[in-house]
Amino acid sequence: MRVPLAWIKWMGVVLCLILGVWLYLLWQPERQVERHTLNLLGRTSARNWPKVTVMMSADYRDRWGHDRATAINNTRELFSHFFALHLVPMGPLDVSLDGQEASSTAPLEIFGSGTALAHGVMAKLRELEKPFVFRWQKNGIWPWQWVLVGVDQEELFPGRTFPLD
Repeated sequence: MRVPLAWIKWMGVVLCLILGVWLYLLWQPERQVERHTLNLLGRTSARNWPKVTVMMSADYRDRWGHDRATAINNTRELFSHFFALHLVPMGPLDVSLDGQEASSTAPLEIFGSGTALAHGVMAKLRELEKPFVFRWQKNGIWPWQWVLVGVDQEELFPGRTFPLD
């Protein structure tokens, strides 16, 4: 049985349209911010600090006075107390856009095992009532160019510059 050439051409057109719609939906800013937040949590869980650093803006700042280097170093030190680590949002991420800036909000949970300090961190996160807020900024012309400019959690160590103080 021979397949007519016209059928092959139309199949190509249909496949291109499907690919175009899929890319259009994938590259929506809300979807990109959600994917970036989940990737950040995954890379942090894997303790892949070079990849976490790449996701952060050079002018990163948070409520505790951390810049990018300090945030990475302190997080690395804190998470070194975990033998196993898995950071997950507890529920869907709430993404809000404001032009070239966005935020994703969700309560977080840490699953894992480790030293007494690790168990204390897990217990502290379970006590929190307010969610974490990840602030993102568009950093280029491409739809996937978002960088983390800050993280916030109102209840977590208020008035302290570093959780281990």
